[in-house]
Amino acid sequence: MSMPLEEALQAVEQHIEAVSAALLKADAPTLEQASTGLRDAAARFSYALDLSRQQVSSITPALRARMDAIAATLVVHRESLARLAAITDRQTAVLVPSQDSSANATYGNGLGGKQKAAGIAKIYRSAG
Repeated sequence: MSMPLEEALQAVEQHIEAVSAALLKADAPTLEQASTGLRDAAARFSYALDLSRQQVSSITPALRARMDAIAATLVVHRESLARLAAITDRQTAVLVPSQDSSANATYGNGLGGKQKAAGIAKIYRSAG
């Protein structure tokens, strides 16, 4: 019950398109679903490719070109995901500041902890 190589490659291409569309929309649930489908389709393609090599079938130039296009698209997807992750991290930092930001508070440690001189603002402390 092996899937022919052409069908397996076509399934990968369809899932790549779905991932691309989900990335453009920044639709996380759809992206997760499409990515899972792509992973499964890629595994089936890999299996079909191994079977075709065992049957002494050579990869045609057209098939190689399609595989190269998929590889190039995956590079773009990885870069897009990295950018999206960086944007998400920045947005999260704005909404939920890290605890280190309290150390830079002008009037002491806002979240508790040991204060150097209680009641004295940083600007009035001596440098020494």
